[in-house]
Amino acid sequence: MPAVTKTKKRSLTVAASGEPSYAPPIYTPAAGKKAIEALAPALEGLSEAELVTVRMDVEAATYAALGVVGFVSSPDVRARFARLPREEFSISHVDELELACFAALHALAEARAAGALTTDARLPVELLTEAMEVEGRMQALCEYQLGDDPAIKPELDRLRPGTGHRDLANDLLGYARIYELRADVVKADRKLYRAGDAARARELAGMMIQRLSTALTPKAREAYDRYVRLWTLLCQRYDEVRAAALWLWRKNARVQERFPSLFAAGRPNVGRSRKEAPKAGEGDGAGGAGGGGNGTGEEPGGTAVPEDVIESPT
Repeated sequence: MPAVTKTKKRSLTVAASGEPSYAPPIYTPAAGKKAIEALAPALEGLSEAELVTVRMDVEAATYAALGVVGFVSSPDVRARFARLPREEFSISHVDELELACFAALHALAEARAAGALTTDARLPVELLTEAMEVEGRMQALCEYQLGDDPAIKPELDRLRPGTGHRDLANDLLGYARIYELRADVVKADRKLYRAGDAARARELAGMMIQRLSTALTPKAREAYDRYVRLWTLLCQRYDEVRAAALWLWRKNARVQERFPSLFAAGRPNVGRSRKEAPKAGEGDGAGGAGGGGNGTGEEPGGTAVPEDVIESPT
């Protein structure tokens, strides 16, 4: 089957405008497998504390990152990154961005094939009911008291959308962390604050995650762990490149637009202003570590390949 090529007229316009032209990256399963092998040392160096919870459409976000690869890899642009002080920025973030994208796509496919992103685990009604009660109270408090806190708002935006058991468990952990970061503020809330909520949130999340994990086969659990690690690595590489680029081209809004937020690019199509309670027998669909398939990480269907990216099935 011939390669599927996505092109657009704007690519020609951009090239004609004087910005660096570049060849879009080509993803194949074989390239993805090789990328995982190449990144093995970096994966081993990740600690459990660094792992990023999957709360978005990883496929869409990864293709958004791939759309950046050709631009940052072009000689003139890469040279500009390379001129940054080494103690402030490592050029390896640029050089390994394509590998991280390919590896993440391959790991996602493997996780899906192994059934790692779906589970039919049933959780006790009592557990889900208490988890929803605690999470709802903590979310309402954080939204009201910290909605305008510039350091906390991005985390609230990240926690807000989603459905499913994994999403609920990870939300409990997220709000518990916010409670610790802004302890003085949350304790001052006389209506919603409960002294034991943060600790209980962690307990409930642990019970939920343990039950969901035991529902996976060893193969699925291994594929899931690799998927989360590679997504974490991609986030680290991309976030470094994006932060540096936004500074380097701080006076060029057009170039800055080339570097979208992965959260925005992979934002779930389904969200909630307040969490809806998942049913006791509800599985997590095709969702990853952030929850169910519709709204917390993985879309059951394929994601359209974005413009400027070439995908080959071989």
